[in-house]
Amino acid sequence: MLRLCNVVLLIALVTGCQNKSGILNEETISLNKFAQVNCLFQYFELKNYETKDIRAIAGGIVETSNISIDKFQEIALFISNFDHNTETKQNIDKNLLKCFSLARNLELQNIIAR
Repeated sequence: MLRLCNVVLLIALVTGCQNKSGILNEETISLNKFAQVNCLFQYFELKNYETKDIRAIAGGIVETSNISIDKFQEIALFISNFDHNTETKQNIDKNLLKCFSLARNLELQNIIAR
């Protein structure tokens, strides 16, 4: 009987929190997208590639969200200081590789979750 009560309570908690986590999930997704785009922007700048389009993408993410500009600035600062020290199979540029490992970076995810 106690086990059944625990299961019912757990289902009630998960169902009751679902709406709030959906909102947080959208913010998390937007911030992770921004982080990746911003990282690519910084990589393009480093390589002296054209950045007009990628700048517009990053700006679009910022403009269409309700998230504070301070959060985006904090993420951009983190990315510019982030050093990804991982060996690659094909000696991929580490500045590019870090753009594809950001979603797994705990420090960035903590910034996003705040």
